[in-house]
Amino acid sequence: MSPAARTLALAAALAAYGGGAAWAQRPLRNSDFVIDFTRGPVVGPGRAVGLGGAYASLVSGVGGVPFNPAGYAVRTGTELSWFSIDPVISVFFPQRNWDNSGAGGRDYDDFSVVQGGVGLHFGNLGVGYLTTVQSYELGARNGFERPITVGMSSHHLGGGLLLGDGEVVLGAGLRIGFTNIRWSPVESDPNSGTELRYLGAAPEVGAVWRPTGQRIRLGMAFRSEVSALPIDFTPPQGGAIRRPTGCVEDSTGCFVVPRRIVLPWEAEIGASVMLGERTFNIPWQDMGALRRDLRRQQLDDRARREREHRLEIAAIGDEVERATEDARWTAEERERREREDSEHGTFSWRWRATQRAMLRDRPRRFLLIAFGLVAFGPVGRGQGIDAFMQQQERPSGRDLLLSPRLGVEGEPLSNRLQLRAGTYVEPSRFTDVPARVHVTGGLDLRLFRWDAFKVVDPVDFELTFTMDYSYNYFDWGFGIGFWQ
Repeated sequence: MSPAARTLALAAALAAYGGGAAWAQRPLRNSDFVIDFTRGPVVGPGRAVGLGGAYASLVSGVGGVPFNPAGYAVRTGTELSWFSIDPVISVFFPQRNWDNSGAGGRDYDDFSVVQGGVGLHFGNLGVGYLTTVQSYELGARNGFERPITVGMSSHHLGGGLLLGDGEVVLGAGLRIGFTNIRWSPVESDPNSGTELRYLGAAPEVGAVWRPTGQRIRLGMAFRSEVSALPIDFTPPQGGAIRRPTGCVEDSTGCFVVPRRIVLPWEAEIGASVMLGERTFNIPWQDMGALRRDLRRQQLDDRARREREHRLEIAAIGDEVERATEDARWTAEERERREREDSEHGTFSWRWRATQRAMLRDRPRRFLLIAFGLVAFGPVGRGQGIDAFMQQQERPSGRDLLLSPRLGVEGEPLSNRLQLRAGTYVEPSRFTDVPARVHVTGGLDLRLFRWDAFKVVDPVDFELTFTMDYSYNYFDWGFGIGFWQ
């Protein structure tokens, strides 16, 4: 490259960088904008994070619903009860550059992410609720003597249906966005503050295909755009209502609020392949249905035996012989029915014992490879949360963006230790900031088995660890779960 060309390239790069800086320096003057509230780093179950977010085809439980709503109803072959409960709680303390804004730092006094919810399974039906809450606090500015606090949350509420033995799982529900903005101009009079709430909801759907006996899975999901509108604008405890629709730069007590908060639409697909000796897609069996099938078969057999006995008796001409044969058959039939009743009464614990033995003795070594791709839709008039908190203009989410994902998982120590690693691309919603690549990892370590003093089926507890690293971002966590 010639010196002149290098000079022009350098000038263009400086101009592009300067353009980004110019956006960061231009104050918000009116409310004609929306906040682009987009998922950035992967947040969810430890397995999902460790696999780099390639979780749409592997989703299991309510914690995976943000990746695929089919998670409401997915049940694994290791679940032996008709009813089960799935609680979820996670707390994250990410670094400052949460949304890959490229900013060197933020004027946040506090920032945290909390996720919690619960799922319930009733046979083939699953329902649940999950919420993810992001809390921000911005130091006093623009004439305000008290901090400005912003709480942004997404909620998932819905259910799903497991078809047949679980080869196909469907899920649907609502994705709800809620935002609370609170500020107070006078430190000595906190009741003079103002609180603004935004609320919106939109449908989401998903499906998983898990062919029994095969080594592949496919998953797909679509989440509609959520446009959250103001639902009220009132002082929290009395005082003057203040809703600025326009601001003069550096004016006292001025804090510009958006017209809407938008969660862009998302489309997600995923696939996974299991290599090795371990069975991948174990069908889920409804023990209650199996028990009912056994009773139905027993009743059918009893009716058949009675019909055959009547024909045999009718063919006997001698009355004494006929009575003797009937008494003999009645006694034998009584014993058969007692055995059948006993078999039916003990079916549940015998079936569970058989299934536990099968799961315990199954081959464990495997290598799982998971793929994923997420598309994030554009947001018109979008501004980043970073810019909004600093009351600066900075366009966000103006283009369609893609996030490819890859994860691998294995079990080097049979029935004791599972390891996983992954990577994903986090595209920036800002045109002047490049995408960043994340490296993730995690492990599950089986600890001990407990049956709660023989009150419930024995379960194996595990210790989990997860990490997610990228440029200007690091997140890690650990917890206690159930070994699969």
